[in-house]
Amino acid sequence: MDADAHNLYRYAHILLFAYWLGADLGVFLGGGAMSRPGLTVAERNRIRDLVMTIDLAPRLALVLMLPVGFTLAVPWGEPLPATALAPLWAAALVWTAALVYLHFRHDGPGAVLLRRLDLATRAAVFAAMLYLGLRGLRAADGGSAWLAAKFLVFAAIIAVGMALRAVSAQWRPAIERLLAGDTATGERMLRVRRRKAIVAALSMWLLVAAAAFLGTVKP
Repeated sequence: MDADAHNLYRYAHILLFAYWLGADLGVFLGGGAMSRPGLTVAERNRIRDLVMTIDLAPRLALVLMLPVGFTLAVPWGEPLPATALAPLWAAALVWTAALVYLHFRHDGPGAVLLRRLDLATRAAVFAAMLYLGLRGLRAADGGSAWLAAKFLVFAAIIAVGMALRAVSAQWRPAIERLLAGDTATGERMLRVRRRKAIVAALSMWLLVAAAAFLGTVKP
């Protein structure tokens, strides 16, 4: 890869981090707003629709980080052969298209299957990153230990993201309690959900910042 191409990929890498962290802040603040006591269900759902739109940015950034990151890792002896980059890019673009489809057609044909495939893909990426990170640490000569550590951090990011998805799923039961007139229980469920989301979101920010540090400083 020539210097100009490398700089373009670095620029894309920086943009992905910026949209990831910036949009995550919007999601975090919106999550707090839609969990405030006293709001009607309609108001909460309007805020949630906006939050889900903002959340599309970090979800796409996570996926595109994979091909961009592995492309940048080539000069550092990245663990995939160069021939694997084209299939990786193709898979990432297909995954991106699936996420965009789910966002705009979440109840459309095949949406349930796509959500299951998305979850299975995340689990597979988590396992792959964990394997590459542990293998890299064992084989590291000191100069590429940062890359192995970054794989492990990315595996942790995937795990936290899956935990956030589980927390997000608790929204519907809480809203159902509110719609049923059980305001006290619904509000309590929303408070518990919000506390879990705060822990997961802060963990995500720290991990993404750590990944950016490792990739930039290469300690």
